[in-house]
Amino acid sequence: MLKTFYIKTYGCAMNIADSNTIHNLLKTHSLREVSSWKDADLIILLTCSIRQQAEDKVAGWGIKVKEEIFKDKIVVLTGCMAQRYNRDSDLVVREYEKTLQKRFPWITHLLNIQNIEQLPNILGIENNDLVQNESINYDRNNKYQGLFSISHGCSNFCSYCIVPYTRGKLRNIPKKEILKDVTNFINNEGKLITLLGQNVNSWEDNGENIVDLLKEIEQIEGEFWINFISSHPKDFSDELIDLITTHDKFLKHCHIAAQSGSNRILKLMNRKYSRDKFIDICKKIKTSCPNFRITTDVIVGFPSETEADFNDSISLIKECKVEMVYIGKFSPRGGSVAYDMNDDVEFNIKKNREEVIRKLVNKVREKEHRELIGKSLPVLVITKNKGITYYNHEVLLEKEYEEGSIQNIKINGCSKSGLVGI
Repeated sequence: MLKTFYIKTYGCAMNIADSNTIHNLLKTHSLREVSSWKDADLIILLTCSIRQQAEDKVAGWGIKVKEEIFKDKIVVLTGCMAQRYNRDSDLVVREYEKTLQKRFPWITHLLNIQNIEQLPNILGIENNDLVQNESINYDRNNKYQGLFSISHGCSNFCSYCIVPYTRGKLRNIPKKEILKDVTNFINNEGKLITLLGQNVNSWEDNGENIVDLLKEIEQIEGEFWINFISSHPKDFSDELIDLITTHDKFLKHCHIAAQSGSNRILKLMNRKYSRDKFIDICKKIKTSCPNFRITTDVIVGFPSETEADFNDSISLIKECKVEMVYIGKFSPRGGSVAYDMNDDVEFNIKKNREEVIRKLVNKVREKEHRELIGKSLPVLVITKNKGITYYNHEVLLEKEYEEGSIQNIKINGCSKSGLVGI
């Protein structure tokens, strides 16, 4: 009989949200989470496939813990590695499952993340002691932060991206379900709502779009902040810009994925917007709210990327005053269009370009952080000594405050990664 479980999570915020869902699902069936896989009857590996390196981490973990130790345990692999979809039919490719089982013979179950609610039945977990748990999407580590997936999958088919093949085509969660979960969260002292989607601002339901959804969430009674990630520039409307820059309940921060500043590379990536479109979005945001923080993603070393293309990315980061960049060195992913392109940018060049962007952004962020010293900012206290500002900075608090409260905190120090306040 299964009594304990351990979850190892790789990858993005979507996976963290899925991890919370699995945790809460198993808790409703009276299983107890443990901090070490060695003490677990059930091990859940929630995986990422965005780069080959992400998949290699799973293989490396299996080798590190020694496969023979798994013989008395159930090991479930789920997340992006657990399935592949055919682009045309959107059906799971069964041959891929056989490949995985051969590569990881110590895995007992492969489970499509879309079917995660079936996990207890698949494993034969008795539900006689079923525990009521409305917190199915909450952050299991902090009740004041809620992660809410409003869509799954993606239908954009960017040439470098494997998400449509691992998560399937875009499927939007109905507005009624989202509002129910968010309302329950707020009624249980929730303070920071983060809506999640591979392209979160592509959400639609019965003719309504992301702006309509955000406005309804905004109207829920209570003191809370709203955030959403990750946004695609092609779906970033003027109406959305006006809402997030002028309405008080929205964090004054947005993550908008640029990927490149070169029009030629953007076209090869099948991103469906131009450099000027991205810059225009950022300028409109900054014009409406000058202190609004913008962060982004950039891929370096995409096939055929020249020094001129790379410099276009650098100039875009500077012009848009981007404060943080998640940098990815191009990694060919089997099944994607770019997999068949000539990966002709040498690894050391990719690494150098990555370092150039990192140094640039660190310099920008340090300057922005220093300019905040002496100022007071609204801060949501997550733990007694840590918080998140209204602009989505992490803050180390030099004295204790009530958890879940929103305080005006004077910033008296900073580092590259965050702020210090009292």
